[in-house]
Amino acid sequence: MLDSQIDQRSRRTWDFFLTNAGGLLLGGLVVLAGWFVVIPGPWFTLNLLQEIIECRRTGGLVRWQAVYDRQGNFLKSWGLTLAMGIPILIGYLLLIVPGVLLSLYWLHAPMLAADGRSATEALAESGRLFRRRHDWAAYFLNWLVLAVLSALGGVTTFAVVLTLPLSLVYLALCYSDETGAVTTPSLPRREIVV
Repeated sequence: MLDSQIDQRSRRTWDFFLTNAGGLLLGGLVVLAGWFVVIPGPWFTLNLLQEIIECRRTGGLVRWQAVYDRQGNFLKSWGLTLAMGIPILIGYLLLIVPGVLLSLYWLHAPMLAADGRSATEALAESGRLFRRRHDWAAYFLNWLVLAVLSALGGVTTFAVVLTLPLSLVYLALCYSDETGAVTTPSLPRREIVV
């Protein structure tokens, strides 16, 4: 059975983005600046993921300042980045397929780490979620959506300002839909009047 929620998840991603556009765009810019400097990049990214998941739980608005407010995530973010990044990079160098498989296997690890687990627990739990699902096509389709968003961001430098926050929100929705860990309060419906 394929993941029939991708279109709904895409709409929910866009609605969440529109509701929190200011915080997500500014937070995304800070994350990008962190990656240019390298050292704070993983930390800023994990902080923004954590802010997204908390705002989804509470119904609050994303604060872009949360990107650098959470001091306790620095070592966890680097541990997760190295523990995932090196094997995935090696996997992509070995004919791409092993890298894709590891990416699917650890799809939820960043969100599990943002949700309070240690880096090793997040990797192990993400693997358990993947094995329990038995519907790997859904994982692949969700990974493909994230890969397309990343590719769009890679095409032009300016598009990454939009695709980075969208990717993080989509990843948070994949996680919450898979684990049921986040209950979503109903967001106010925005209508555009011309």
